[in-house]
Amino acid sequence: MTFYCTKCGRVETISSCEVGILHRSGLELRCPECGSLMEKSVVPMKVNRDNKKRSREQEKRVAAREGAKCQPASGSRSGYEDDVRKVGSFRGECKLTRAASYRLHLNDLMVLESHARGGELPVLDIEFQCTNPARRYVILPEWVYETLMVESGRRQHADSDNPRA
Repeated sequence: MTFYCTKCGRVETISSCEVGILHRSGLELRCPECGSLMEKSVVPMKVNRDNKKRSREQEKRVAAREGAKCQPASGSRSGYEDDVRKVGSFRGECKLTRAASYRLHLNDLMVLESHARGGELPVLDIEFQCTNPARRYVILPEWVYETLMVESGRRQHADSDNPRA
């Protein structure tokens, strides 16, 4: 069964067995993030539209920061992979979450890196909206980090054993 927090928007799915235990014990399901009472429901469409809007805003912000363009259909079209791109310079994937954690998969990073062509730097931009203001982090391959460290003068040479460095 799906439960929805009307205060912070968190969605929790628990089994009907667990719901029965809560009901029999007289307990209420509380949101693990904000402590508000959660309501049984299907995830409202408003949440999905809100997520789409927030994702689009993030993509526009990253594109503006990099002097890049947002890819059509958020990168879901063939030939327009990833969310943001500046040809020959930057290729970015944008992710956001309302939770305090984000599950990162190696395959997602490898796919992003494989899409980067002609000197494009592959960047994963993650935004945590569980804080106010939201916290933003950028994930880079080690060879990109090493290049930036050398180019900024913070280091004299690349220390990486990565062949792309």
